[in-house]
Amino acid sequence: MELERLGSPACVIVSRGFSHSGRAIARRQGYGGLPIVEMDHPLAAPEREALHPKADAVVNEVVHALTGDPERLRAEYAEKKFRGPENLCPK
Repeated sequence: MELERLGSPACVIVSRGFSHSGRAIARRQGYGGLPIVEMDHPLAAPEREALHPKADAVVNEVVHALTGDPERLRAEYAEKKFRGPENLCPK
């Protein structure tokens, strides 16, 4: 959020189970429209290569969040519906 405050585009990448908490924290800090990008849970993986499909799934949204029109992004992400923490604990 400090980068946004300084005028640099920023986004937060979180595991699906933490998106609602991330938005609550951003709102309390005055950044309700901060781009929050959800990745499938868990982010930790024993092999680095296991993260590649998860990163591939969000790379376009991250690029959009960092290069889009700031006013439109704030409006878009302030209203974004998160998928939430379903499947938080894999079976």
